[in-house]
Amino acid sequence: MQTQSLIYPMATLFLLNMLVMFMMLFFRVKAVRTRQVSPRYFKLNKGSEIPDQLEALSQNYTNLLELPLLFYIVCLTVITLNLNIEYFLLYAWMYVVFRYIHSFIHITYNHILHRLFIFFMSCVMLIMMWFQLVNE
Repeated sequence: MQTQSLIYPMATLFLLNMLVMFMMLFFRVKAVRTRQVSPRYFKLNKGSEIPDQLEALSQNYTNLLELPLLFYIVCLTVITLNLNIEYFLLYAWMYVVFRYIHSFIHITYNHILHRLFIFFMSCVMLIMMWFQLVNE
């Protein structure tokens, strides 16, 4: 494995972050324009109820800034150390695919058990990546 190839799953996950961020921005503007939410709500993100879809987008965006940080760290460590770790790239791509599926579920039909299973699978991939790094 060429360690530079890890840039592609990292960039693909970054793209998901940007996609969810822009969707969230779009739905925030829409909620304000249709008077579903007061613009004052977004000052501290409290003070009224927001539409469920906007809440799901906001939570999903927050999720994409939490655990994926460990994904970026492990990938950058492998790149920096120029390690050739068997299966690492496969785990990285699988992690990204699971995060895309998780986001899709979260911001569409939001079935908690489906979302939990996919989240769990992404965590397994992340654990495998760290396990491979530590055992290198």
